[in-house]
Amino acid sequence: MMKWLWVVAATVLLQPSIVVAEEGYMCGHYYKNIQRKEKNIKSYGSDLSSIARDKLFEDLKFDTTQCISECEGQKFKYCNEIAKWISK
Repeated sequence: MMKWLWVVAATVLLQPSIVVAEEGYMCGHYYKNIQRKEKNIKSYGSDLSSIARDKLFEDLKFDTTQCISECEGQKFKYCNEIAKWISK
C-alpha cells in the first residue's frame, strides 16, 4: 500500500513539469499572424505604402517575440527565422 501511495504521489508531482514543456495556448494564434503578415509583405513588396509597411513590421515584431515565447519545435524554428529576417 505504501509503495502504491509513493508511485501516485510521484506521478502527480511530475505532471506540472510535463505541462510546462508543451506549447503555449497562444502559439497557433501568433504563428498564423506571422505567416499572414509575411505573405502580405512579400506579396506587395515595394507597392506597400510606408504606413502599411511600418505597421506590418511593427506588428510582425510583436507577434514574432510572442511566438518565440509560446511555440516549440518547427513553429519556434519558423519564428526564429522570421526574427532573423526582420533583424536584417
